[in-house]
Amino acid sequence: MIKETVLKALKSGRQFTAGQLVGLTGSTRSSIRGRISELRSEGYAIYANTTKNGKTAYRLGAPSRKMVAIAYKTSGASLFA
Repeated sequence: MIKETVLKALKSGRQFTAGQLVGLTGSTRSSIRGRISELRSEGYAIYANTTKNGKTAYRLGAPSRKMVAIAYKTSGASLFA
């Protein structure tokens, strides 16, 4: 449920700090980091940016050409089949 809530929030197009995601899910920061890692391992391009006040904010983006090339190089064509 936490992972689905985090993904839904990120799909809104906004960026969220870990604290904001904790507030949305009632979870912990370490749990949020874990769910972000899970989503990344499932292929979601979740970027971490540093805000003006030094906090890390997450946003859902599209993988760059460089990221796709690295994935292809490390995993081969079968990854994209």
